[in-house]
Amino acid sequence: MKKAPWLALLLTGILLLGSASAYNNQENDEDWVEEYTSVIARAKVLAVSEYEEIKDDWYYTGRQQVTVEIMRGRFQGHIFETDNYFTGIAYQDMPVKEGDQVLLILELDGARVHSVNLYEYGRDRYLYILVGLFIAATILIAGTKGLKALLALLFAGVVIIWGMLPLMLQGHNLYTMVLLASALISIVSLIIFGGFKVKTLASIIGTFGGILGAVLTAVLFGNATRLTGFNADVEMLFSRGMPTSLDLRGLLLAGFIICSLGAVMALTQSISSSVFEIKKANPLLTYKGLFISGYRLCRERLARIIVVVMLAWAGVALPFLLLIASKDMSYLNIVNLDMVASEIVRAMASGFGLLAAAPATAAIASLLASKGFGTKKTGKA
Repeated sequence: MKKAPWLALLLTGILLLGSASAYNNQENDEDWVEEYTSVIARAKVLAVSEYEEIKDDWYYTGRQQVTVEIMRGRFQGHIFETDNYFTGIAYQDMPVKEGDQVLLILELDGARVHSVNLYEYGRDRYLYILVGLFIAATILIAGTKGLKALLALLFAGVVIIWGMLPLMLQGHNLYTMVLLASALISIVSLIIFGGFKVKTLASIIGTFGGILGAVLTAVLFGNATRLTGFNADVEMLFSRGMPTSLDLRGLLLAGFIICSLGAVMALTQSISSSVFEIKKANPLLTYKGLFISGYRLCRERLARIIVVVMLAWAGVALPFLLLIASKDMSYLNIVNLDMVASEIVRAMASGFGLLAAAPATAAIASLLASKGFGTKKTGKA
């Protein structure tokens, strides 16, 4: 517990730096798009008129007049009126009320605002509140272990966002980048949780085994099913100017590995700790005895984690499951769709990653414990 104040101080400092950076980036709160012909600006809704039904238009069903005030940037304080049109399709419409924060697209004619259109809801402040509450609750409930988890997540985010993704965009091999990122995240995260101990080494090696199992499954069956990696998210990337030469199948594989990484690390850490605890309780056990005992204990944990991972996949793939349940398409058609096959391969790659990690960790931990590593001098693993 003596490390808790230092961890808390470190995490608080990082969060303060991140908040200051976010605040500074929002001073102008404008985002230039379309070669400087438009800007996106934050505004507050001052008033909304009554809904007016449109009867003579094939697309729009109604409209409201919205009065907004720019909150930041060079147009701060300017008040505009704009029409908010409705189509009757929930995900396309943007109903607003007085007091809402929204994003606007300001079409510019030189330094003059030519037109104003509603673009999106201002969601970020609620996201900051949500993340802040999650961090506070994690520290309050989980204490030091919660702090370690937050630090591991923070490190993983830094590696992925500022390391792996920029290198991918620069044209580096996606397979190499995701493997290096996964290895780095695994090593640092497991050391944060377990410290510089022999059982941590066993967890790291077992995690590498799990990553390898997920990679082999994804590559073999991704190629066999001829997955393209193209989906609505990728289409959005291309519409935002991402390079069309991007290896979509490699990007899909990267998603598979990152998706399974957390569950694999949790499993390997649990198995490794169990094996060293068994050795501590019964010092006379040989490698074979340790492996059998550890593997028996890990099977229940493996089964539970597989259920958790598959349910998480089901939640993410709910639209696809809804497509199957609707019966508007034949089973033969649905199961051969690229997007459906991608989700199935994703789930199975995660599952095989766990199945590979469990025996690998049990074997390595049993070998190290049977040789007396980590237990000779202090009895501690």
